[in-house]
Amino acid sequence: MSARAPWVLLGLLLSALLVGAVTFDRTTWPHLVGDEATYLMQAQSLAFDGDLRYEKHDHERFVAQWGFAPEGLILQSGDGGETITFGKPASYSLAIAPFVRWAPRRGAAIGNAFYLALAALGAAASLRRRLGPMAPVWVAVFVFASVTFGHVFWVHADLFLMCLVALALALVYGESDEPTDHEHGLWILAGAGALLAIVGMARPLYLSLLIPAALAGGRGNRRRRWWGLAGGFLAVFILSVVGNFALGHSWTPYGGERMGFYSYTGFPAVDFPTSAWSEALSERPGSGSWVEKGKFVFPINPRLLSYDVVYFLIGRDIGILPYFLPLLLGLLAFTPEQGRWTLLLAVALTAAGFFYLRAFNFYGGGGSLANRYFLPMYPAFWFLAGRPRRWIWPLVITLGAAPFLLPLWTAPRAFPITPEGSLRYVSATARAVLPYETSLSHLKPAGREDVSHNGLWIKFLRPGVEVQPDSPWLDATSGTPVELLVGANDRLEALVLELELPPLVPPQIGGAATSLQPLDDSSKRYRIDLGRPTARHRMWWTFDTVYLYRLEFEGLAPRNGSKEAGFALRPAQTVVETTGRD
Repeated sequence: MSARAPWVLLGLLLSALLVGAVTFDRTTWPHLVGDEATYLMQAQSLAFDGDLRYEKHDHERFVAQWGFAPEGLILQSGDGGETITFGKPASYSLAIAPFVRWAPRRGAAIGNAFYLALAALGAAASLRRRLGPMAPVWVAVFVFASVTFGHVFWVHADLFLMCLVALALALVYGESDEPTDHEHGLWILAGAGALLAIVGMARPLYLSLLIPAALAGGRGNRRRRWWGLAGGFLAVFILSVVGNFALGHSWTPYGGERMGFYSYTGFPAVDFPTSAWSEALSERPGSGSWVEKGKFVFPINPRLLSYDVVYFLIGRDIGILPYFLPLLLGLLAFTPEQGRWTLLLAVALTAAGFFYLRAFNFYGGGGSLANRYFLPMYPAFWFLAGRPRRWIWPLVITLGAAPFLLPLWTAPRAFPITPEGSLRYVSATARAVLPYETSLSHLKPAGREDVSHNGLWIKFLRPGVEVQPDSPWLDATSGTPVELLVGANDRLEALVLELELPPLVPPQIGGAATSLQPLDDSSKRYRIDLGRPTARHRMWWTFDTVYLYRLEFEGLAPRNGSKEAGFALRPAQTVVETTGRD
């Protein structure tokens, strides 16, 4: 194989991604919500006004360019509304601002593609010293055999932070640990420290990456390296703290009085004067500040932690193994030189921090493509690789990732929610073999998130089920399979399924259900015997353990051909007692 071929392959893939970004029409997606709306409006403010203040014309410009309001716009103020800024770190918005100025609708995606290409090429050049000519192929697999490339079309900071981490690690691991090799200059190390400072100021949990950066040197003057790294880090840190105090009266961009604004709440300077900021805040349950006293005091729950670890690894929606499988390449080529084991330590510390601080949302929330909080940690696995391995391994990993990435490979620019309400990137294979993440509060695969029903908590795991106001029935689309997560405060031995109308055929059950038996001759009431709970742990609304059962139903279509199949669930004991009194 020609030495150029790996570089050509990587270059073609990155070029295709850039072309995809240049031709991407984001207006095909129905909205920009929350973080996306905030980052983009902040980038517009920097690009067109040269400042970070939110004012009326910022909102008007956004609506004029996009044709809809910035729902969930996150704003903050440290002086009672006198100065309103955007409630997100400015680094990502600053990075994409030139692209947004040049192409307001496509600029964010083009900027994302540019920084990803820069990071991939830098990582490949650094890894080539260890992996040899195949290094660009490894980086191509890291990027395109994971969900990484799909983040180009999102206006989120996570991909940008990942690129900064990759470039920083490329700098600190770009030397050999042979004493005869020249050491990196102080300016290069200062650059790595500055990049990690930007990442850490955006999300402090990623500061654990300073550990491997500090220990990555060879057997040369380590103290000199530390001074260079610390110098770059402190310069950016001090500049960021001073800027945050000047704008928001807090050392962190998350420290002010923060609120999300929607069309139904109104927007400052548009629907109500900025002087009414404090009044608007008083109508909300808290300021939203991340540094409010007692904000992050939660008891550690070992059982919940065990489930979170499993979901973090192999969850069907956010698991790092199905959606970042190339991380195994780093483990396969791992060597302990240059303190590489501390990369795993940094990942473990950061993941543990997310488990503790965001036990019910450690992946990035409803606007996430798989686990976006893991994305900036992902390059740590790239630089675990310290020795060449056979060319077959990248191919094996790509084939292993294919069943889970096929939807994203075939439609990387499609809106992530299907018309039916399910997550587009989650493949049929993932749904069939991987566990649903019962502990995560923000997963909304379909319609309404959850409902209280006959003393049970029920979450709909597939589209096609609706709840009508004041109706005792859950309405399923006739002929569509139903998948539910049912929760109860006590362990359930059985449930009763009651149908509004007799079914066309006897219902079929699956999941945690072990058998289904008719309770009478009406063909409308059935007993569902339950096996072991699918999961049991505390939930986001209680400190008590909740027993959770995943249930599947088919054959609920009524005999009269109705488009809706009404059904109800209740604990079996309650129904038996009620029937006895009747």
